[in-house]
Amino acid sequence: MSDCILKFWPKEEVKEIKTEQIKTGLRGSKIIGEPKELWGEQGYEAGTAMNDYFEPVLNPEWAKLYFPTIALMIEEKGYGVESGEEDFEYVDRLNVVSIKGGEGAFDSWSKMCAELEKITGDEYQGGWELL
Repeated sequence: MSDCILKFWPKEEVKEIKTEQIKTGLRGSKIIGEPKELWGEQGYEAGTAMNDYFEPVLNPEWAKLYFPTIALMIEEKGYGVESGEEDFEYVDRLNVVSIKGGEGAFDSWSKMCAELEKITGDEYQGGWELL
């Protein structure tokens, strides 16, 4: 298990909760599959098309081993850690999607951010953060 998780959140602060919209959109895009519990939290299995939204694209054999180890969490409110001038700052964010479990296998996720923007109308960014 990794000490970091990959998170996605709106670039600009948003006021509207869109978690149901995100769940519906990610199901439709086949990025998420069936509900799954991980670390006592409710999330979703990786969907059949998840490998298409991240880079590097995992070879089929590695994907079969990797994707069952993760869960995608869709959170109404999730905190983030940003580096400030002197220290780290904790910030609250709305409509956060996190990938928990597994290992840090991805280094590019622009397609995932574009899909979240298409679903919500909000521009998204992503990054690895410490647990």
